[in-house]
Amino acid sequence: MRKAGILLPIFSLPSDYGIGSLGKEAYNFIDFLVRTGQSVWQILPLTSTNPDDFYSPYKTNGAFSGNYDFIDIDLLIEDGIVNKDFLETINLKNFVSDLRYIDYEKVRNLKEIIFSEAFKNFNDKNLNKKSEFEIFEKENIFWLKDFCSYMALKELNLLDLPRISNLNPLLRKKYNEIFSYHKFLQFLFYKQWFSLKKYANDRGIEILGDIPMYVSDESSDFYFNKKIFLTDKNDEILSIAGVPPDDFSTEGQCWGNPLYDWEYLEKDNFSWWIKRIKKSLELYDILRIDHFRAFESFYSIDRKTRDAKNGEWIKTPGKKFFEILKKELPNAKIIAEDLGIITDEVTELLEYTNYPGMKVIQFAFSSDCNNMNLPHKFYRNTVAYTGTHDNATLAEWLLTAPHNAVEYAKQYLRLESYEKYTEGFIRAVIGSCSDLAIVPLQDWLDFGAWARINIPSTTKFNWRFRFLKEDFTEDLEKYISYVCGLYGRYKVR
Repeated sequence: MRKAGILLPIFSLPSDYGIGSLGKEAYNFIDFLVRTGQSVWQILPLTSTNPDDFYSPYKTNGAFSGNYDFIDIDLLIEDGIVNKDFLETINLKNFVSDLRYIDYEKVRNLKEIIFSEAFKNFNDKNLNKKSEFEIFEKENIFWLKDFCSYMALKELNLLDLPRISNLNPLLRKKYNEIFSYHKFLQFLFYKQWFSLKKYANDRGIEILGDIPMYVSDESSDFYFNKKIFLTDKNDEILSIAGVPPDDFSTEGQCWGNPLYDWEYLEKDNFSWWIKRIKKSLELYDILRIDHFRAFESFYSIDRKTRDAKNGEWIKTPGKKFFEILKKELPNAKIIAEDLGIITDEVTELLEYTNYPGMKVIQFAFSSDCNNMNLPHKFYRNTVAYTGTHDNATLAEWLLTAPHNAVEYAKQYLRLESYEKYTEGFIRAVIGSCSDLAIVPLQDWLDFGAWARINIPSTTKFNWRFRFLKEDFTEDLEKYISYVCGLYGRYKVR
């Protein structure tokens, strides 16, 4: 079956509270997907983020954690955990000054006030919710304890402490309070997320989620599980992750994440990775493995020089890992992000897994008619994109790409035939033979550079763009429905 989907991160949803959430507008967007005949909603990682890593969803505090930023305030009021009168005592104008771009510091200050009130009320009044909480705690104990402990130690500036048992009584009390608070917030996130996911699934919408290859060195995973990472005798990072120069960056990318000790992981039957993917497939219906090529070889960069041009590729036991994964999860729906520098060995691994890879039309016009990202080179077991979260919007690409590439695109796609050139790219992707076609909402709306989600190798002003309620017009619905219907991707309910 030919399917279509829209890429829209949770944080980019409209909201009155400064950032997209798991509340009303998320449910409205699912209804929008249904009305436009879509089958898939693609989002970015749901894991928690931190300001030290500029709120990147690809550098999480914990690989199994949920992002508190997405907890919806109005749902807390509906649930009786926050009183509406309490919310009315807060002047939202002090925290939400721009509806188009996220101010993470203000958002977190606002939600901290509300979450603290919710935590107090939950403990005092909502005893009927305790059974749900206890079930959540039991089902997630394998990661929840470490995550909450890490967040408490970090908040108390005690990450260098040899043993938690060394805490004095006063610090121990504070530690326990913060630990319980983070456990409560994880419960809220998961509760709201699974309610939203059920709403989507009940209406025939699958959630396509993203699992980052790496975690942050400022994470519970690294703090409590250093044995699965490459470290020296002092538990310091030996080298860091990134990629050499490619289509996304002429200088290469130095991500700074710790690298995995694949020799240890293999001896342990890749148990940490298996647990991680199993948990991800509870959260999502389809899982996109980011930076898939690192399962064949990973790029190692000197942590002192941080020179992405002069790293080295190191082999990993990819086939053995996927052999075990297929035994554990034989029916898993997985997509491989096979962008960047792809060797014959990576292609062989992709064929071995039989996972669909990705085709991005923005990369199609840099060479000649043999470019594998040109629609006439697509094949069914792929996912076609106009662009990803790391790409320019189509409108931006048309203004900034090399002249020869734009001219080639104009001829190939007959762009002069359309009122807006971006439509030619969209039609080519939607009309391709790929089983699934994904278009970021920015491209459907013909938005420019100001609507970009992320610029690789930069840190500031990424992950901030948001849509407004008025962006979702009847004309937009008709446009998406028409193009998807024209090329046999409109899902009839």
